[in-house]
Parts: sequence; C-alpha cells; structure tokens
Amino acid sequence: MTGLYADKRYGDAWWLADKAFDVKNISADFIESDVSSIIAATEGVDVDPGNDAQAGFSGNDAQAGFSGNYAQAGFSGDDAQAGFSGNDAQAGFSGNYAQAGFSGDDARAGFSGYGARAAFSGNGAQAAFSGNGAQAAFSGDGARAGFSGYSAQAGFSGNYARAGFSGNYAQAAFSGDGARAGFSGNYAQAGFSGDDARAGFSGYGARAAFSGDDARAGFSGYGARAECTGENATIVFAGLDGSVILGKGGAANLMWNDGTRDRFVHLYEGEDGIEAGVLYTVKDGKVVRA
Repeated sequence: MTGLYADKRYGDAWWLADKAFDVKNISADFIESDVSSIIAATEGVDVDPGNDAQAGFSGNDAQAGFSGNYAQAGFSGDDAQAGFSGNDAQAGFSGNYAQAGFSGDDARAGFSGYGARAAFSGNGAQAAFSGNGAQAAFSGDGARAGFSGYSAQAGFSGNYARAGFSGNYAQAAFSGDGARAGFSGNYAQAGFSGDDARAGFSGYGARAAFSGDDARAGFSGYGARAECTGENATIVFAGLDGSVILGKGGAANLMWNDGTRDRFVHLYEGEDGIEAGVLYTVKDGKVVRA
C-alpha cells in the first residue's frame, strides 16, 4: 500500500484498502501499514518544522506537512492531504477526498466530506467523520472516533478504543483489549479480538465476531448474528431471527414470537446440549442448530 500511495495510484490503493478493511482481514500489521502509507504520501510538501504552526487552506488540492508540536490546520477544499508527526495536532477538513496521517499523541481531527481517509498512530487520538465512505486506522491506545456517514470502515489496534457508528454498512475491527463500540445503522459488521469488549447493535442484519474473552454484546435489530470463540461471552438479542455461536462458558438469549408476544430462550454452553462452536437459532420456541 505504501508503494501505491508513493506512485500516486490512489485508486489502486483505495481498492486495496477496501479489500483489506474486510473485518476478517484487518490486523494490527495492516493498520500500521496504512498509518505509514498515508503519512508517507504527504512527505516533502510544505513542511513547517517549528512548534505552534497554524495553517488555513480554502482551495482545492492542498497539501501540507507538519513535523512540530501544536500544529493546527483547516482545509475546506477538495483533495486535501496532510501529514502531522508532532503531538497535539488539530485539523478540520470540510472537502471531499481528504487524506491525513497523524503520528503524534492526542491528535484531534474532524472530516465532513465524503471519502475521507485518516490514520492515527499516537495514543489518545480523537476523530469525527460525517461523510459517507470514511476510512480510518488507529494504532494507539485510547482512541475515540465517531462516524455518522454510510459505509464507514475503521480499524483499531490499540487498547480501550471507543467508537460510534450511526450509518448503515459500517465495518470495524478492534484488536486491543477493552474496546467499546456502538452501531445504530443497519448491516453493521464488526470484529473484536481483544478481551473485555463491549458492543451494542441497534440496526438490522448486524454481524459481529468476538475472539477475546469476557465479551458483552447486545443486538436489538432483526437478523443479527454473533460468533464468539473467546470464553465467557454474554450475548443478548432483543430482535427476532438472531443466531449465535458461543465459546467455552458463554451464555446468550434468543428472542422469538409465539404469535401473541415476544419471548426469550436462554442458552448456556455446556448445558442442555449447547456446544461451543455451533451456530444456534430458535424455532417455535426451541433452540436448534442453524
């Protein structure tokens, strides 16, 4: 991906990112690569090496590089690119196709245009994306991110990440411990490989996978599915047509309707024939293999 950015083959780089951002494929190595790629794309352009740098760009095709601390930048035009290697950077992008790389701690960024791409390698990063098709990678601990547009894609490799997705078709992967995530759009997909993950899904057709231990998740939309390979997961379904795979020590409930009211059926791995690694759903009030 670094080579594609360097050759200005942005379309090919974005195609590769689309494939890699599948929740089954995201890894800490991929996130680190995307961070390096986006930062490298802005190297050698209008660098201000001093502290307390400030810059404003209202035109299209702006490029900026900041290596000092306390940088601030505002971009209102399309096709902006920015690289920040110092701490405490702040940036606002209102145009489409923005690209930004932040390697310092405590970065702050807001993106209101479509198709934004951003990578954050420092701890404590905060970012908000209001346009559709945003892509973001966070490799530091304590990241905070909000996505309000459709088809957002995000990867978090640090611990204690916090993320909210309100658009449909969101995809997210969390590899650190203690992740917290909320998805209010339909057809969300999320993967959690760290321990102690907490997640809530309110849209239809959600898909989530938990490979870490002690995960807790709730699904309120129809047709949700959760796959748990970690131990001691607790999964709650408040929507119909849910299905679940439990790991060792896992517990879940599934909801069904008897024609009069909604009812819950409880599943406990190791009890009543419920086995780890098997996909279950509920039919006519009985738990069955899906």
